[in-house]
Amino acid sequence: MNKEDFKKKVYNVIDSREQYEKSNFAFFKGLTTISVALIGLLIGLKPLNIPNQYAKVLFLTTICLIGLCILFSLIVQFYEVIFGKRKVDAYKQILQEYIDDPIGAGSLQIVELKGVKFFATFEVLTFFCLILSIISLILYVYFSEFYPSDLIIKIK
Repeated sequence: MNKEDFKKKVYNVIDSREQYEKSNFAFFKGLTTISVALIGLLIGLKPLNIPNQYAKVLFLTTICLIGLCILFSLIVQFYEVIFGKRKVDAYKQILQEYIDDPIGAGSLQIVELKGVKFFATFEVLTFFCLILSIISLILYVYFSEFYPSDLIIKIK
């Protein structure tokens, strides 16, 4: 493998990494948008009287979980800003090394930016809250539509 082939493969890795980053951040942007729309619809279209206590608790739980999902996904999106700054800092460091010693730093320099575990935790929490909110929403629909209401139980 000659130098040009190696250079081409390195650029392919860099391009695929940047494409992954863009799609990952776009996914969380879309997730935030959909979650905000869903929470607005749920609150806006909520019936005046929720039939039983279980449904009321599940509705509140669903709203809280979607709210947490929005919060966590916004924290993950903030990582895009931090990651961009870290990339700029790495490029500045490479450029400074080249300015200091143009002959020694003229070779190929690769800097790998490690992910921050703090933000990776919030990615997991976003998915966790999303899954729990979907389960809670399904249970809310079940208890509000198919479970006998408190009024019927009291009359019997």
